[in-house]
Amino acid sequence: MSLSFLSPSRTVLLLSDEALYIYTTSSKGVDLIETIPWGGENFQQNVANIISKDCGRKPILILNDMVEQHYRKERVVKKGVGMLDKQSLIKRKLNVAFPNYSVKAAYPLKERVTKKDAGPAADIFIFAAIPNSSQFQDTIAAAKISLASISGFCLLPVEASDMVGALSAKLSKAKKSNAEWSIFIGQHKSGGLRQIVTKNGDMALTRMTPIIDDESDSGAWADEVHQEFKATMSYLARFGYKAEDGLDVIVVANPDAGERLEALIEEECNFTAITVVQAARMLGVPIGNHKHVRYADTLHVAWAGRKTKFVLPMKAVQIDSVSKPRQAALAASFLLFCSAAFFSYQFMTVAFNVSETGADIDSRKNVQSQLNAQYQREVQRKEELGFDVRLVQSSIAVRDELERQRIKALDVFDGVGRALGKDLRIDKVTINRVEHKVQKDPFGQSQTSDEPRDLFSATMQMTYPSTTDVDRGNKEVRDLRTRLERVLPGYRVVVSKFLKDYEYIEELVVETGDLNSINVQQDFIAEITIVAPEPAQETSL
Repeated sequence: MSLSFLSPSRTVLLLSDEALYIYTTSSKGVDLIETIPWGGENFQQNVANIISKDCGRKPILILNDMVEQHYRKERVVKKGVGMLDKQSLIKRKLNVAFPNYSVKAAYPLKERVTKKDAGPAADIFIFAAIPNSSQFQDTIAAAKISLASISGFCLLPVEASDMVGALSAKLSKAKKSNAEWSIFIGQHKSGGLRQIVTKNGDMALTRMTPIIDDESDSGAWADEVHQEFKATMSYLARFGYKAEDGLDVIVVANPDAGERLEALIEEECNFTAITVVQAARMLGVPIGNHKHVRYADTLHVAWAGRKTKFVLPMKAVQIDSVSKPRQAALAASFLLFCSAAFFSYQFMTVAFNVSETGADIDSRKNVQSQLNAQYQREVQRKEELGFDVRLVQSSIAVRDELERQRIKALDVFDGVGRALGKDLRIDKVTINRVEHKVQKDPFGQSQTSDEPRDLFSATMQMTYPSTTDVDRGNKEVRDLRTRLERVLPGYRVVVSKFLKDYEYIEELVVETGDLNSINVQQDFIAEITIVAPEPAQETSL
């Protein structure tokens, strides 16, 4: 049973190297609204007008199908790394892998590296990045002008990996086969041939190459696609592909061109040539009626446009500057609607209790007046005896506040000394007071919070010899953190820097040239940060 009627309606901006393709997706299908070449006059304003008027200002999904996409396959060690430490480690590795790219992200693969004598167990991630090109900047600017929200910015090959897996699973079930590798081949309206290779459902490789775009010459088209297919197979050999693993080849083409291509392929595989309409029907996604059934980009748009959760949403400051304010405005509008409904419901109840509440307020005011009068009489009586109550109270309050803000470094040093023992030593300790910004309400008044605050932090730095075993050194650091938590109760102790992490760099896909391998020097410095909480403020009656 198809659930296509639940698919969200979106505007999909497909970025190719030649032009920007503007689509709309809905439960009825996919419509190509306009194709706008890059660099045209008033490009940003024209695209914004189409999004707001022709597309009804629907949420925007930006799908990148350009040639220049960069990928790396990276190992991230499991052992001794917590969830927060792992996220910061991935972010740091991502910045090292792509230091010159602002649009980048990472996602985990199903593949895992088991623990061996040569190294520890590790998760495998794909790091992806694209340049901050003029095409990307113009697209973001047009989306901002249109006032439509951005639901995501994704890479077409990555978002299509689960589509290839779904097609392969359906074909394998029909043919009673189970292949480990799958290759999806389809030509796009831009003229490029996009090949997406998956292994066990994860993207392993993608290529985008220009080929002939002539529907009348099926033989020439099949010859060129066959040459590109052979080039892809040569890549697979380097990725560990073996014939016994099984291979599904799925091609979107006209029936005649598909038959000609099948006759040329000599590799042992499960070959299937289908039109884009047949592929959409197999996947249960609506694309509507289309004249050209040999182009696959319509299928990619339909598949990605129906998603509520993306495989790899790309991160960039430019995207957040558009999407986050729109999301906040939408959330605020919904909150205002709910608030209006709630207050309408509560209005009658509040009006009924107004008189009773007023009487209670008057009663409390009378009690307060009596207590204030009693307090003033007591203060006056003490002053007549020569005892200034207000001065004493102020002095005590000042003394308590100074004591509460005092940095008790000796307590920390004593605990550090007991935790270090005889074998460890520290090179440097840096103590910094934690500064807190004063929060103000809309009327400019300072606000106070009951949440606990940090008073100061002490960062210890330890240097290990270059011959130190990394695993053993990191274990010593974690053990030291545990001892510090035991001898310094109430303090927060975190490892802000472990010894050098394991590095694994492997080129996954190169579409515009190999990236240079990165040599990372050994780092045998570890850091532990001790954060002292601010003592609770005592209240006096």
